[in-house]
Amino acid sequence: MATPNVKDLEVLKSTRETEERNKELLRHYYQELDKTVVLDKFIEKFISSDFILHLPGGVEIKGKKGLHDYYVNSKKAFTNGTHTIEEVIAERDRVAFRATSQAMHQGEFMGIQPTAKKIKITFSGFWLVREGKIVEWWSEYDALGMMQQLGMELTSKEADH
Repeated sequence: MATPNVKDLEVLKSTRETEERNKELLRHYYQELDKTVVLDKFIEKFISSDFILHLPGGVEIKGKKGLHDYYVNSKKAFTNGTHTIEEVIAERDRVAFRATSQAMHQGEFMGIQPTAKKIKITFSGFWLVREGKIVEWWSEYDALGMMQQLGMELTSKEADH
């Protein structure tokens, strides 16, 4: 086995430092999201100008304005939101994480009137980070569990006939 040279060690150290910064970016993102009131400043701090968010069902949210509008609508429907990062892994410019979110359903959401119920969902995501900003985000969440907590019932199409 060859001994690593100084250049290889410097690259390895630089990569490791980037990965640790990206993990901290994730933690800081959710800490600030939970307490932020001014979304514009928050988004400017964390989001790249060519940002895209991929949600379940093929939904894509593009740009800072798209994310701003998404959060405005989410925060109207779900108040007092908190996020807990359960696990985070970073490799080069990618960050993978698993987390939980809790909030109160205080506004209309997808046709469901406010229930005043506290909901808790699990979600996971993958970020592409460049120059300290989130460029692309793939997100998955427990939509079925969330809808059930809001009082929706799952029925088969056959039951409707």
